[in-house]
Amino acid sequence: MTPKSEVIETDILVAGSGIAGLSFALRAGAYARVFVVTKKELVDANTNYAQGGIAAALAMADSPQNHIRDTLLCGDGLSNESVVRRVVTDAPNFIRELEEWGVRFTRGRGGSLDLGLEGGHSARRIVHAQDFTGKEIERALVK
Repeated sequence: MTPKSEVIETDILVAGSGIAGLSFALRAGAYARVFVVTKKELVDANTNYAQGGIAAALAMADSPQNHIRDTLLCGDGLSNESVVRRVVTDAPNFIRELEEWGVRFTRGRGGSLDLGLEGGHSARRIVHAQDFTGKEIERALVK
């Protein structure tokens, strides 16, 4: 027996429920009807399994210029400099946007973000949610 098919009308169809798909859906939802499809469960995306953090020059002792320099150095000539500049420059705004959507990043004693230091970085700039950053981002975006 063939199940009855349901017709769904939408302005935008988003394929995938990871950070890219869900963040796009949240932004586009302000202007259009958005429908998100995924191959399994809504939280079954690679984002959910990411443990580390997100690099962003947020500390007073850091700068986008330093972050760009570190990224290009680690890229060993393989990085597209204009892409690196754009991503690094936009990173702090994306962190703030994730927080506005309810992502609970780990904070230090004074309430500021607990920025980690990882290989290739000359400053503390890794924003994280304990060791489950992806899971926390997925939780907030799905909500």
